[in-house]
Amino acid sequence: MEKKLAILTSGGDAPGMNAAIRATAKIAESYGFEVYGIRRGYLGMLNDEIFPMTGRFVSGIIDKGGTVLLTARSEEFKQARFREIAANNLKKKGINYLVVIGGDGSYRGANLLYKEHGIKVVGIPGTIDNDICGTDFTLGFDTCLNTILDAMSKIRDTATSHERTILIQVMGRRAGDLALHACIAGGGDGIMIPEMDNPIEMLALQLKERRKNGKLHDIVLVAEGVGNVLDIEEKLKGHINSEIRSVVLGHIQRGGT
Repeated sequence: MEKKLAILTSGGDAPGMNAAIRATAKIAESYGFEVYGIRRGYLGMLNDEIFPMTGRFVSGIIDKGGTVLLTARSEEFKQARFREIAANNLKKKGINYLVVIGGDGSYRGANLLYKEHGIKVVGIPGTIDNDICGTDFTLGFDTCLNTILDAMSKIRDTATSHERTILIQVMGRRAGDLALHACIAGGGDGIMIPEMDNPIEMLALQLKERRKNGKLHDIVLVAEGVGNVLDIEEKLKGHINSEIRSVVLGHIQRGGT
């Protein structure tokens, strides 16, 4: 049987995806595989955007952010009849192995391809959210964390100058890992994550105590899974007297090498 392997990146992009594409392609070639790339994830598999991926294609990408294979969401892929079309696009090229670089949604798709169509799959956990079991840190998490820490350092400067409480909303979907690690590593003064109860009253009491002890500013990390940071800001205003601002770091967290 021919040894043909395809690589795709799916879901949200994460720093390190290009390095993973390059490493996978080179290792696969060294084991005698013919390597293919799939553009735009499962959407590209469905649309037959599958191409032979030479060493030249992955040359010089190790230090680049994003993903050279591009990524996209595909609602159609959630339906069995469309997964069958996608699987057949692989099979007609003789591709019997698939490497999926992505997060939990990408893994669910890969699992269904294996169960329904016998495509042998390997998952490389690439997501800034760090919400994949079986690994301590997912690809992209550390880079994203350092992006947040850099932003925290700058935000603390202005928070101190104006004696403000600043809420920083970070990504993570339903996981609070980014907020938790950033709070610890960056010396945050409060945290709100979906894995624990987050009573506004308790946070307010904590911030009031800081001001009593002579602290001039507060940095609070808010995971996006908790809710809208602007709503949290409004609720907090009813409990503390200090000036409050909110910062949503957004997609800057996804970029970087």
